[in-house]
Amino acid sequence: MPKITPQDLEVRPATPEDDPVVIPMLREALKKGDDPHYPGFLTWKHRDNAFGISPAWVALHDGRAVGYRTLMRWRFLNDEGKKVTAVRAVDTATHPDYQGLGIFRTLTLRGVAELTLTGDGIVFNTPNDQSRPGYLKMGWSVVRRLPVGVLPARPGSLPKMANSRVPATLWSEETRAGHAAPDALTDDAVVDALLQHAPAKGFRTDRTPAYLRWRTAFGPLRYRVLFVDEADPAQGAVIFRLRRRGGTVELAMVEQLVPDAVTGARLVARALKESGADYAIGLRTGPSAGLVPLPVPGAGPILTSRPLAQTPPPASAWRLTLGDVELF
Repeated sequence: MPKITPQDLEVRPATPEDDPVVIPMLREALKKGDDPHYPGFLTWKHRDNAFGISPAWVALHDGRAVGYRTLMRWRFLNDEGKKVTAVRAVDTATHPDYQGLGIFRTLTLRGVAELTLTGDGIVFNTPNDQSRPGYLKMGWSVVRRLPVGVLPARPGSLPKMANSRVPATLWSEETRAGHAAPDALTDDAVVDALLQHAPAKGFRTDRTPAYLRWRTAFGPLRYRVLFVDEADPAQGAVIFRLRRRGGTVELAMVEQLVPDAVTGARLVARALKESGADYAIGLRTGPSAGLVPLPVPGAGPILTSRPLAQTPPPASAWRLTLGDVELF
């Protein structure tokens, strides 16, 4: 292939019409192979999102997609209850043949500049060790490592947990514990009753009925809702899914919408018992009753953020659950 320079590339906002060239490039660059759920997963995240359609940018060479960057829309409430628009840096890729041309940086900084001009508040993400240095060079700052909490189902789960320090599978395991979230959250009265127990302080996701339904809607993720009392949803519920991690089945506790810590702890224990999972896991920066600190140095994702039109909150203000950071 002849030598390519950055000037040979066309960089512009991406549109749905670019999907036929973008999705194959993402599959190759991100090693998604022939996963049949992948196109639907992207649509769920970026087009069906309750917070809005994700802005995206593409780099093209002779009509071929060689780089892609999208920033998924999100919305927070601050401690005073005011809405803060945000985006999350996700799904970026450069084709292997076009590495070294600064495509990641070009697309990301263009997105940052355009969203700042349109008044979006902040950008945040939990980059891995390989991508974090690149973000820090572009103005991101480390907020903190998000503390992980766990609850083993039984004493024998502890050594299994210790021997399963590998990435969890993306798609969920089946379980009959609780109810399928899309079915359980259909009734407005049920959702409204649960959201009475959403966090009321701190820098937290703006949990609306539309958000909760969207967040738990994608079929292959198999989100489940376990109620305290199905006849009275105001008593609270937890939302979870099962995922395989090495030789264990992990119960990812993504939301605790409960009136108090005792209720939350009892529901986590029930979910473990009814699902047969080896342990429950969640974040301890949001509601996390029943979960104890994971005694493993360096465990937990590292949260980073960058200002757009607003200044991100201090580290102590963020109140995130696993539902805010997993998957994306």
